[in-house]
Amino acid sequence: MRLQRFLDVSQSCDVETFERRLIGFAHELDFGIATAVLVSATPGQDPIIVSVGNTPESFREASHNAGDVKRDPVIRRLKSLSVPFIYDQDLYVDEGAADLWEQQAAYGYRTGIAVALHLPGHKHFLLGVNREQALPREDEQLTRMLADLQFLAVHAQDAAQRLLVPRDEELDAPT
Repeated sequence: MRLQRFLDVSQSCDVETFERRLIGFAHELDFGIATAVLVSATPGQDPIIVSVGNTPESFREASHNAGDVKRDPVIRRLKSLSVPFIYDQDLYVDEGAADLWEQQAAYGYRTGIAVALHLPGHKHFLLGVNREQALPREDEQLTRMLADLQFLAVHAQDAAQRLLVPRDEELDAPT
């Protein structure tokens, strides 16, 4: 992957460009779905959650069950890990959530890579790419994919904070 592709994402001038570049980047890595989420969780207030990507609308509507979100092994890992990880049906089966994988697989979420960046100011940036076919088995290819996603997350979170955070929230920062 060329450095300019990462820089293009970080220097996106608006939300539509940011989203288009993220999805394009995911497609170059052979992933059909890309989702980026910025969570701003100020203590004592409801979190502000903003997402971009090409999440299928029908999946978005079907995935709002709070109980399922709490059981989802990918979501649980994103809350605590800061390194990219791979997930597929085996992870869901091992975690006793095979039914969730079955639900998600119907929408193209069969296997993927996700990473979370836990940022200052109670912010969290989550990035995931998903596809229908299995990931390559070669260690070198998997390592490259994980590294590309981690590097993309670093660049994408810069644009996400600039483009997705409401201006009012930025004014609450200490001087």
